[in-house]
Amino acid sequence: MNEVFLFKKCLCCGNPSGIFQICKKCENDFLVPYDFAVAHCAVCGKKLISENDICCECRENAVIQNLDSVYPLFSYKLWKKDLLFNWKMLGKRYYAFYFAAKIFSVYDKKFKGLPIVPVPPRPLKIYRKGWDQIRDLVNVLKIFYKIPVVPLLIRTEKNEQKKKNRSERLNGNTAYRFNQKLLNKKQFCSPKEVVLIDDILTTGVTVENCCEVLKKNGVEKVHAITVFIAD
Repeated sequence: MNEVFLFKKCLCCGNPSGIFQICKKCENDFLVPYDFAVAHCAVCGKKLISENDICCECRENAVIQNLDSVYPLFSYKLWKKDLLFNWKMLGKRYYAFYFAAKIFSVYDKKFKGLPIVPVPPRPLKIYRKGWDQIRDLVNVLKIFYKIPVVPLLIRTEKNEQKKKNRSERLNGNTAYRFNQKLLNKKQFCSPKEVVLIDDILTTGVTVENCCEVLKKNGVEKVHAITVFIAD
């Protein structure tokens, strides 16, 4: 953690910045989480340019069918990719605090009071790596923002989604199942409406699979907030 105290340069402009490597000007200009002032696709949540209501990709081949809404915060492009790389690949776990604050700004406006459901990691990931970025993220949301967290999902698939091509992701079987252990606990009542939390929306398969599992097990409405969208 000594690097926290070292001089940092903004990933966007190169000017001096704080520990998250984003200066205030670039943050205000380029990292407004889910700009409600502009139009977004009603299916995948990406910003619309000339389309109305639904983007062209979702009109032609929508992967997301069952989610009630999805809010991706940032586009996964250019220097913004380095934010996720620093957090997820370089193990700069303090980025969880930065992204949690951005998620909360949307959650508090749209879903205040609803429980969040983390997209779970692959089996043995925490054992091998020592940590999981989504677990860190939801822990910050739970402890510092007092958001209820309900681990309704369990990951069953061992292979990483990022190592699959688009066709493999779209045609693969669901990698998630419902956490039946929760149902055996006294006084546990499955929530009727939840918010999924994940780091990036790529094809939409992950959030769609999670949504299908949740709705088959009594959840009536499922929303999602992702930090990035690969658009």
